[in-house]
Amino acid sequence: MTPLIRIEQGDVRAVAAAWMRERPGGFRLLYCDPPFFTGRDRVADAGAYPDSGRTLEEYLAWMAQVLAAQAPLLAPDGFFCLHADYHSGHYLKVLGDRIFGYRNFRNEIIWHYTGRRMAGRRRVNQKHDALYIWARSPAARMRPLFEPAWTRHEYVRMKRQAVHRDADRREWIWGHAGRGRSKAYRIYLDEAVARGRAVDSVWDLPILNTSARERTGYPTQKPEALLERLVDLLSDPGDLVGDLMAGSGTLAAAAARRGRSAWVSDLNPAAVAVMRARLRPLAAAGGLGWEDRTRPQAEPSGS
Repeated sequence: MTPLIRIEQGDVRAVAAAWMRERPGGFRLLYCDPPFFTGRDRVADAGAYPDSGRTLEEYLAWMAQVLAAQAPLLAPDGFFCLHADYHSGHYLKVLGDRIFGYRNFRNEIIWHYTGRRMAGRRRVNQKHDALYIWARSPAARMRPLFEPAWTRHEYVRMKRQAVHRDADRREWIWGHAGRGRSKAYRIYLDEAVARGRAVDSVWDLPILNTSARERTGYPTQKPEALLERLVDLLSDPGDLVGDLMAGSGTLAAAAARRGRSAWVSDLNPAAVAVMRARLRPLAAAGGLGWEDRTRPQAEPSGS
């Protein structure tokens, strides 16, 4: 099936309710990048979700509704990823544990990014965000990811094993199945170097610089490399992923490049305009399906 990009406009709770009527339990991955409770509005548009003017209690009560509205959308083998930083992340982790289940929590991924560093006397530089990942159920399985790590010489030095050669001159060393096990197997150096090492829970990925080709001008835009890695880790080609606070639409852009369908939405008309301008040409160039359902949906009563 051809991957599809679909955009909508509306409050996260209203759109989640509409998606529930269409695709209950149909999403392999939901990503949520909400306001971080910074006390200042990075997105100044009147239609954006506010990040100021609320007490912590009010913010957490609202976020409880945001998370609870999305949980039923997840497939039994699905994942929910919440993006946060030091302002509120520790509170949101506890909130997510209550909604998705403490035992369903899988990982805290640290996105470490570089940039200008200045020495300070009150605190050290804040150079990371946190990605909290919950599974919908024990059935959920991640896809192992690997990253470049070493040259042939570095790998051999690390393993401290004698190098052997096949008749065709391919180089290999002995590997072992694990502690207490005597069965050995061959590790071919060309394969080991090409595969690299398994990705761990600290991701060193740069933030978007001012001249990046993917930059849209949206103030809270995240890099595609970060979202592509999440999509690769937490879903398979052909799966449906979603983002109800999509901002500039980076999840959809990443999903489309990785062979997934994406439904994305935002309350802010300015964000929707950015998504439309960014994603429609991407869909056309890649031969992807495209749906624009950006008629605003009202907030639920009492909100």
